[in-house]
This record gives sequence, C-alpha cells and structure tokens, in this order.
Amino acid sequence: MADSPLRHPDLVALAAWLHGQRPALLRAWRESVGLDPHVTTAASLGRVQFIDHIPKILDAFEAKLRARGEAEREAATERQREGAAEHGVHRWLHGYDSRETMREWGHLQRCLVDALERFALGPPSRDATAMGVARRLLTDLFVDCIVESAVGHATLQETEAAGRLRDLEQVLESVRALERDRAELWRQAAHDLRGNVGAVQLAATALARSANLPDASPAAASRVQRSANLLTRLLDDLIELARLEAGQERRNVAPFDAARLVAELCETLQPLAAERGLFLRVEAPASLPVSGDAVKAGRIAQNLLLNALKYTEHGGVHVTCGEVSVGEVPSWLLCVQDTGVGFSHGSVTPLARVISDATGEAQSLALDSAARDAEAGLVAERGVSSAVPTLRSLSDERPPAVQRGAAGGEGIGLAIVKRLCELLDASLELQSEPGRGTTFRIVFPRGY
Repeated sequence: MADSPLRHPDLVALAAWLHGQRPALLRAWRESVGLDPHVTTAASLGRVQFIDHIPKILDAFEAKLRARGEAEREAATERQREGAAEHGVHRWLHGYDSRETMREWGHLQRCLVDALERFALGPPSRDATAMGVARRLLTDLFVDCIVESAVGHATLQETEAAGRLRDLEQVLESVRALERDRAELWRQAAHDLRGNVGAVQLAATALARSANLPDASPAAASRVQRSANLLTRLLDDLIELARLEAGQERRNVAPFDAARLVAELCETLQPLAAERGLFLRVEAPASLPVSGDAVKAGRIAQNLLLNALKYTEHGGVHVTCGEVSVGEVPSWLLCVQDTGVGFSHGSVTPLARVISDATGEAQSLALDSAARDAEAGLVAERGVSSAVPTLRSLSDERPPAVQRGAAGGEGIGLAIVKRLCELLDASLELQSEPGRGTTFRIVFPRGY
C-alpha cells in the first residue's frame, strides 16, 4: 500500500526514533526542570511521580506520526488531551501552581524540539515537508497540553473555592442560628422580667394610694414606682434590640414626608426641652417626600433626640433634615447636634466602640440603679436613715450633668439606632468632643 501524506516514511521513522530515545528524553527533561528556580515542587516528587502521564502523551504523539488517516490522528489527539488533563490534575494534587505546571511543559517542549532537530539533521537526509508536518504536530501537542492543564487547574480551583464557600456558609449559618437563639433567649428573659416589674408597679401604685400607711411610705412607694418605670423602659429597649439582632424586624417601605416626620417629632419634644431650659431648633424644608420605613426612621430620630436632650445641660439641640446626594444615589439627611457633655472617648470615635462600651455599662448601671432605688424605698419605709446613694427624682429636678457614654440606657438606645440604620441601609456618623457637644449624622436612601 502506497504511503499517504499522513503516513510519510520519515514520520514513521521519527516515531520509532523518539520511542527509542524516550529514556534519555525523560532524563533530560527532569534535569532541565531541576535547574529551574521557579519550579520548586518538582524536587519533592520521585521519578515515577514526576514522569506521571507523560509516557501516555508521548505514545499518542508517536501514534499521530504513524497515523494512516485523519480518524487515527484525531483518536491520537484525543488521547493526548486526556493524558494532559490527567497530568494537570496530578500536578495540582501534588501542590503545583499553574506557573510551575506551565514551565514544566515548556521544558518538555524544548527537549522534544531538540530531539526532532537532531533527527532532521542527522543522516540520512529527511524530507523537509515531512519535518514541517512533524514540527506542526509537536506545536499542536503542547498547545493542547497547556490548554488542558490550564483548564484543569482552573476547574480544580473553582471546585476547591466552592467547597470552601460551602463550608463558610455552613459555619456562618451556624453562627447566625446561635445568635438568633441567644437573642430569642434574651428577649424572652426580658419579657418575663417585664411581667414581674409590672406586678411591682401595680403593688407600688396600690401602696401609694393606701390611706392606712405611715407618712414615709408614700414617698418610698413613689421611688419604687419610678425605678420600676425606668426598668420597664430599659426592658422595652432590650426586647426591641433582641428582635433586631434576631432578624425578626423587617423593612416596611412606603412613601412618607421625612420633613413632616421630623418636625412633628420635634414639636412633641418641645415641652421636654422647655422644661430643661434648652432650645430645640429644626431646620427642614416644607416637604421632603421619600420612600422608606417611617416608623423605624422615626424611632432613630426619637432615640437620638431624647439622648441629646438628656445629656445637654446648657444650650440646646439643633436638628437638620434635608435632601443630599451620595454619589449618584438620591438620599436624605437627618442631623442631630447638641451642646452637651459629649463622649469621653475622643473627638471622633468609632461608633461601634462607643456602642459596645456603653451597652455593657448601661445594662449593669441601669439594673444597679433600680436596685438602689428599691433599697432606698425600703429604708425610708422603715424610717431609718441610710448612707446609700439614690438617683435624683426626674420629676422634682433636672438630672445632673453626666459623663456621656456611661449613663444607664444610652448604650442600648445607640445600639438600637445602629441596628435600625443597618436595616434601613442608612449610614451613621458620629462626631463628638468632650464638653462641647455631639453630632449624629444619618444619611437615608430616598428609595429602595
């Protein structure tokens, strides 16, 4: 049978020659890789591990040189690609990165090119056309090998990354579940405690109204009732914060007038400001239509205003509301600025640090204050003087100036503000200077 262009005698001879030269080729390849400072992982592999699927790939290349037709050559090409993909997986599993694998292929290609040139130049003389075919086939071999290795590496990286992502998602969900359980236990405990405090309030009210009590008893009952009222408000805040942390609150978006919301809130709090001898000024447009959760935005504004009035002894509170732009996002601004004592942590304090410190202090101080009031009430009822300090009556005189961030209840209020801002996709900024006041600046989206 006559030789076809696919089965040229020189190509068949080259296949046989390369097969005989294979041990020397593989040895030269390993030595070349060993001299490459960028391929360090190869040194950890034994000879068999290093050679790996390369003999299978060389067998397929030799089969292409001997192919009698396109079908045989395509079958050999497919075996080459399979061997290259398997080799890429092997290298990945042994710690190679993509760069090391590609450089290894480069060294093998140089060794084979050198061998082909020795064959082409050696006696007897070879057909130039056949040698050109051999060079193209060799180029195709390494293109396929590099592509298959690169694809294999990328697939394995994606698989490994997906596995890590699944593991992280499972861990994150476990943490969230624990957080929800913790918040629910906290909410339930606060709810149960609020019921007991309610019973104390009823008893104190009945005690204060009784006509058959010593003269000191109504005052003691009044103190117990005030302490119970303060503790009830604290427990309400704890329950709200627990609901936010447990993810039980949802954003209810609807159109509302932000300027009107802020103006009405300030009008409601004007008597409290006047009682404390403070100004409460509002700077807002006549109307500011937005889309959002009016109830939660109002809760944020109310918490900040009440805290500002509480910790301001002289001067007052200035409230600003208006339209702003954050990049290309239409937004609206709520700014609450007071002339109070400020935070003691520094002029510009990370809000998370303030909330973390203040919340822990608030819980312990508020509960301790209520306990002191209750004890003071019992002492007064018995007609015995005591050196135990008591809180001043909020109804009789203005509260003293205090160091902001260390008084009962504010930490929880700020934590609620922070959580509500996260729920509403609002940014929260704090600027404060001890003795000169505090400014809270919140930017809400005008729509969702």
